Amino acid sequence: MRWRRVIDFPGFVLSFSFSFAVMAFGADADTPAPLPPQELNANNLARVLDPPMEKWIDLHKGPGAVVVVVTREAAVFARGYGLADIAANKPFTADRTLVRPGSISKLFTGIAVMQLVEQGKLDLDRDVNDYIDFVIATPPGGVPVTLRRLMTHRAGFEEHAKGLFSRDREPTPLGRWIADNLPRRLFPSGDVEAYSNYGMALAGYIVERMSGEPFADYMQRHLLGPLGMTHSTFRQPLPDDLAPLMARGYQSADKPPQAYFETIAASPAGGLSATADDMGRFVRALINGGELDGVRILPKARLDQMMAPAYATPAGYLGLVFFGTKLAGHDAIGHDGATMTFFSTLTIFTEQGIGVFVSRDGIGEIRSASDFNEIPNPAAAIARRFLPEAPQAADARAAGFPGGADVAGIYQTSRRAESSFVRLSALLSQIVIRIDGTGEARRFPAIWPFGAGARLKRVERDLYEGPQGGRFAFVDGGGSGSYLAAPAFRLQRVPWTADVRWIAPAFVVSLLLGPLSLLAWPFAALQRRWRNKPWSRDRGDRRDFLMVRLVLLVDTVVIAASAVLFVKSTDLTIFNAALDPVLLALYALAWLGVFGALASLWAAIKFWRNGVGSRWSRVHHALLALSSLVLAWFFLAFHVAGKTLNY
Repeated sequence: MRWRRVIDFPGFVLSFSFSFAVMAFGADADTPAPLPPQELNANNLARVLDPPMEKWIDLHKGPGAVVVVVTREAAVFARGYGLADIAANKPFTADRTLVRPGSISKLFTGIAVMQLVEQGKLDLDRDVNDYIDFVIATPPGGVPVTLRRLMTHRAGFEEHAKGLFSRDREPTPLGRWIADNLPRRLFPSGDVEAYSNYGMALAGYIVERMSGEPFADYMQRHLLGPLGMTHSTFRQPLPDDLAPLMARGYQSADKPPQAYFETIAASPAGGLSATADDMGRFVRALINGGELDGVRILPKARLDQMMAPAYATPAGYLGLVFFGTKLAGHDAIGHDGATMTFFSTLTIFTEQGIGVFVSRDGIGEIRSASDFNEIPNPAAAIARRFLPEAPQAADARAAGFPGGADVAGIYQTSRRAESSFVRLSALLSQIVIRIDGTGEARRFPAIWPFGAGARLKRVERDLYEGPQGGRFAFVDGGGSGSYLAAPAFRLQRVPWTADVRWIAPAFVVSLLLGPLSLLAWPFAALQRRWRNKPWSRDRGDRRDFLMVRLVLLVDTVVIAASAVLFVKSTDLTIFNAALDPVLLALYALAWLGVFGALASLWAAIKFWRNGVGSRWSRVHHALLALSSLVLAWFFLAFHVAGKTLNY
């Protein structure tokens, strides 16, 4: 199985391993026995952080990374690891290497919104239609989209991929991209967390509209400049003075780098480029209540409002953009971020006034799920070695909590699409939770629910902790159904009609019948000719026989084309207007397969009714008709037979 990334800018494939998906920022792996806390200084930090970072680079082919640790007063540690450009042997550094922090950009956008709220230009609870130049309709029974809902991922937008990434060019103007790519509101009632890049991009567009400044200019003048972040920008592609500092994007050190700069159309959701030193200055401003070196970017009360829980579960909470969780037993807030090649975390231990920024260039070599545990987690290591020992989660079974059989079932993420072919990603990323013979909960990928699975430690009555420390809470929603809650998204029960455990086998069997029949067709025809026994002497029967084979051929072409799209979906830049003609052709063929399935069914009925061909031939055609009907249902249910170019 090829492991795919959970990234904040998903395209066609969003899946993958739930163990990575529920990692809250700064996930915590199994830890050794606690030791007395060390003094937080550069030498001690190097002794704790250098070995795992160097191991990741040496053994797991991690290309490069950078770690910065700050306190209220200063940066305590700033170090790069590995190479920013392998071919040029250019080292990764904290002060002269730019990285892409991805969705950590959302924290900057949230602060920009709150700056305008403080100025009276924006209201968090006002319908955003009052601020924009197009209309976002409120469905019947729904609630209007507000900035508060955008910043807490409760606007209900479904996942969107088109036009998110492009190569080495000016991004589509933000307002045009926002208006042209409006997603459907999958959860219009405003009561379901569904992480949305589009939603935060819309918040950034509102900043642009109400400030009268282009978004990148606003961020430079009101955040990056005042904070002294001189090697940071939201401009894309990079300005000439910063472009030479950009690290090459890699997946692992043994693979060639990405040949282009990732231009992100939803810039407010992930377009920042910055050095780790600059990110350290931003973290210090957050720790100091919105002020750094005598310059205030936001009143402390407004920043406190952003960091306070807006929606909480035992697994953690969601503030206004900020996520809150427990890390090694300590309260922490922050945000993760990722692009196609950069993976970053920003973590703040609020009580201790310590902040950590980490950015990895690539994920290194991932051969199995256990390899994720080898990805260094500096924030967790710092919490264990430099903060006072905190009470650790015990196993709830040992603590006397009753069994958790209610959690068993199959789940899909609320961060999904249902109106386009991107719905396939939700199908592939379903997970199954089972209770084993010892009463332990175990997690499996639903598409292959075999083996031992991953143990989920039950730390409270309805609170579970994954192998890497990510927590989620089981919530009994009563009439609305139970679900698993994590900050910014939910894992919801999958209805039987969308259960991959039966869809995948049915699809595979139906898929195999078509090509095998097409391959056997010429050999069977030659045999009939050699024996001088035609399949039927009736011209109409022979025409129906040929029509059935043509339907099989269409289905096979559609599936082959979809498979090619699936393989290429790791490069998210393919999802743009240039793909539209290909998608239209795919849609047309898929619709032909849908209607052809009805014709195949009619032919099979006709052959049985008229006794055409041998009994085996009639059984064969009945199976082919069933195969075509299954594929037709799949094309319709997952929008391979699509009707939209907005995905």
